Amino acid sequence: MRKQIPPEGESDAELSHKARNGDRRAWRKLIRRHTPKVYRLAARMLGPGAEAEDATQEAFVKMHRSFDSYDPTRPLGPWLGRITYHVCLKRMTKAGKSGIATDPANMQHVEDTRFHSAEQVTASRQAGALVLQAMERLSAQDRALVTLRYQEGMTDVEVGETVGMNRNTVRTRLHRARKVLRKALAPVFGGGSA
Repeated sequence: MRKQIPPEGESDAELSHKARNGDRRAWRKLIRRHTPKVYRLAARMLGPGAEAEDATQEAFVKMHRSFDSYDPTRPLGPWLGRITYHVCLKRMTKAGKSGIATDPANMQHVEDTRFHSAEQVTASRQAGALVLQAMERLSAQDRALVTLRYQEGMTDVEVGETVGMNRNTVRTRLHRARKVLRKALAPVFGGGSA
């Protein structure tokens, strides 16, 4: 598992311990530190905008209420990711949504800072739109696994911790999801149907 280096000096464990004991400054630091990742996950599952913002707030409220169940010897990110994942799944179920936000027009607002030129951004969006269309062939849970692993850059272990699956189950499901995606994208990008 990757070691988390806190950007503001204090570790998540130190801040969460202080926040549990009523330190509002520590709580605000935790929120500032983790809001971008929580929002990104919510936006990828629900689409960017008000729904993702509400889910982000709900995830932090649930985090605050559940601090007693957090093990400070483990990384905070996957634990908070699991909370966010379940908040989003619950919202998708209530709204009757099928899964990860797949409208490419909406996804252009989810920040991706890897590209700098207009051509790179356009090519990335076009490829992303094709991938999102192919992802419609996956179950909602498999789309979430693919998103966490390949868009959020989590390891298989971190994905497992986030969604409550063991590493081998995550690997098996990701393998099957990649086969479905390769088959769906083969006519566009070439190659076999896996």
